[in-house]
Amino acid sequence: MKEILRVHVKEAGYEEDKPILKDTTLVLNEGETLLLVGPTGSGKSTFIILITGVLTNLLYGYVKGSVKLFGINPLDPNDFKVVPRYVGVVLQSHELQLAMQTPIDEVLFTLENLGFKNPLEKAKKFLKIYGLSDKAEDDIETLSGGEKKRLCLAASTVHEPQLLILDEPTANLDPWGVSEIIRYVREMKRKGKTLIITEHKPEYFTKLADKIAVLENKTIKIVDKAPSEYSGYKRKCKSVKGRVIVKVENLSFQYCKSCPFILENVSFNIREKEIIAVVGPNGSGKTTLGKLLAGFLKPTAGKVSVFGEQPYMLDRKELLKKVIYIPQVPDYFFVKTSIRREFETVSKFTGLEFNELLSRVENWIASSLDDSPYRLSFGQKKWLTFTLATLYDSRIIILDEPTAGLDPSLIQKFFEWLEHSINKSTFILLTHDVRVVEEIADRVFIIENKSMREVGIEEGIRYLKQPAEEALK
Repeated sequence: MKEILRVHVKEAGYEEDKPILKDTTLVLNEGETLLLVGPTGSGKSTFIILITGVLTNLLYGYVKGSVKLFGINPLDPNDFKVVPRYVGVVLQSHELQLAMQTPIDEVLFTLENLGFKNPLEKAKKFLKIYGLSDKAEDDIETLSGGEKKRLCLAASTVHEPQLLILDEPTANLDPWGVSEIIRYVREMKRKGKTLIITEHKPEYFTKLADKIAVLENKTIKIVDKAPSEYSGYKRKCKSVKGRVIVKVENLSFQYCKSCPFILENVSFNIREKEIIAVVGPNGSGKTTLGKLLAGFLKPTAGKVSVFGEQPYMLDRKELLKKVIYIPQVPDYFFVKTSIRREFETVSKFTGLEFNELLSRVENWIASSLDDSPYRLSFGQKKWLTFTLATLYDSRIIILDEPTAGLDPSLIQKFFEWLEHSINKSTFILLTHDVRVVEEIADRVFIIENKSMREVGIEEGIRYLKQPAEEALK
């Protein structure tokens, strides 16, 4: 069997006194699928940018050791230039790799940079494969998170690379999107492609993997079985009798007069001290609903009331006292270039002293004040957004895909944080994660076909589990 990747690295990282990886050895053969798992912040994404040469050539990191990829050295600046011909990568923060204005331009961008002649037909073909033909000329910013992930897949595979790397491919995807990814991986294996998949929900891919590796304590070990995705956390759902603090009446919304409605005649109430799960397909309007509740958008028709006031009419300082929204991509939450300056922003809006804020956070955050939030691991970025949201003391916290990119131990910690904070805040979780419904939610709403309905916990679990279970049969 032909060897396509050999890694023998003594140390690698961004700064020489702070290695992310140590004593890492790995061999991958043509046609194999490697499933790489490990705790949040263990270095999985660093491993990906190491083997593709990005760490040393673009991010000024360091590597002590060697990497061979398709017979070339990706750490070498000249060899690095040809890596994109062999490799396609979909990043965990996939939205950040989109560079163009429309989906058709994004896919064409890949082909044109690699010198393909007459690329338009091929670009259209791959948009069709990923169900984006009708979105080809749309502004990428209007796509849902799941649609953006499918676009990244199209742009990363349109040149038919020999190695495809998927970093947390099911994160932020609805159950139908997850089933599509499973089928896609199965099809790539059938075609003899080589894949590297990092994932916090390993049971989706264990049956498809030829090798399973765990990255922890800075090194990679091949194992026989992946660890469980479940946190083991259980919370007894309560019948909450608090007062109504969110009231939505006949809400309809469209982004422009000629645009289709995203939501139509939606009505519901939320009481204080509840943990609400809102589930539904990608593009169904969950994020739009979150932004309406947070005052970022004005209803086209109907009314949204938060503590008796319409959130879009409040100034930012008053709004943050009542409601805060944490986006799917944590980078979009940050407004400054250092953690210290993020805390200074919180101090400005809340009136709390800087040192008082520091006394309320974990040691790793307090000791990293001069670091850029953008250089943290994805899971660390997520946890920093949770921490900052708590410091604002907002009465309602809306979290968009909060568990995406978190390992089971961090999910348990997240659930504990929710329960600890429930006496001060109400939580609205926009999610595809069955663990949220099964382990922590008080109530569940399904949003689809422009409408919204409340269902029981068991129905919510079935709704989220069924598509992936069918794809795995």
